[in-house]
Amino acid sequence: MYDRDAIIAAIDLRALADDLLGEHVGGERNPSWSCPNPQHAQTGRTPPVHIFTSHRGEPRWRCHGCGDGGTAIDLVMRTKDIGLRDALHDLAAQAGHVPQPPDWHPRQRPRPTIEPVQGCRDTEGLTAYVDSCERALWRADGKDIRRWLTENRGLPGEVLRRNHVGADLGPSRQQRPDGMCRTGGAVLPVIADGQVVYAQVRVPHPRPDRPRYLNPTGDLAPNPRLARFRPATVQHPEVIVTEGSIDALSAAAAGYRAVAVLSAGYPDRSVAHALSRLNHPLVIAFDPDDAGRQGADKLAQLLEAEMHPAAVMDLEHGDMNDALRAAHDWERELPAQVDHATPTPSSREAPSINR
Repeated sequence: MYDRDAIIAAIDLRALADDLLGEHVGGERNPSWSCPNPQHAQTGRTPPVHIFTSHRGEPRWRCHGCGDGGTAIDLVMRTKDIGLRDALHDLAAQAGHVPQPPDWHPRQRPRPTIEPVQGCRDTEGLTAYVDSCERALWRADGKDIRRWLTENRGLPGEVLRRNHVGADLGPSRQQRPDGMCRTGGAVLPVIADGQVVYAQVRVPHPRPDRPRYLNPTGDLAPNPRLARFRPATVQHPEVIVTEGSIDALSAAAAGYRAVAVLSAGYPDRSVAHALSRLNHPLVIAFDPDDAGRQGADKLAQLLEAEMHPAAVMDLEHGDMNDALRAAHDWERELPAQVDHATPTPSSREAPSINR
């Protein structure tokens, strides 16, 4: 075991970033680097990675493009494609640290605090928008978006109703609060404690160069990072954690509670902490691409550090919604995949640290 905090404190993160990511751009007051995430397309003239000091006084890096980030440990893991143990050993060698004796234990650190999401600037306007869109979905003029959700995506009508999914028919026909996007599509609200706190618009048929999900501005409704979705009837004890709202609704179609991670990049400790407070077994079901597998593995490690280990499901081909659409009996097939999900990483050999 290594003293994780001592190693991070001994490493010059800026120098490490220069070494692993290439020489920084910009002056010493505000340097930036290219993103180490291989799934992040480098765009623009200014590299998106910056280094800052967390509220705990810990040097950290973050990509403002895809959301990836972490400590020096994460940077070494990402750039060298190695595991946690090897990354610690690599940094310990650089810092001149040696493994601690077997009877050594790291000092207890306080649980991270989660800054509460600030309230919506126009709660009444956002609620009225979501309610109006929900009504529109079931009218005759909402049939195109309704058909896309039920036929193209395979989502049952009772699940859409249970989660107040709606249809934005466009700015000429749908009033919206200032800060909400002005593009029509399927409206996916985030409801917390019975109140609308956020809403995404999923564009059914976006152009290849345009995003599928559109979000409100941060001053209207800050991103809550997580969105809960419920089935028409709860049939299973597990909560399935997905990368997006459509996948979460797909899990709900099989009778599962589901939580969608709404942030663009990998989950962080605040996301893991919020998930750890759910009093249910967790199953991570991220997309089976490289970014999804890395994100699932990182979230599993973070949840283990939060003393709430999760199983990890391998979807093999396509995302959760793809699996729903390809299934012959989704309400039987998804539980079978949950039962065969990879057990928690606690069964694997790993250093005893809290990253």
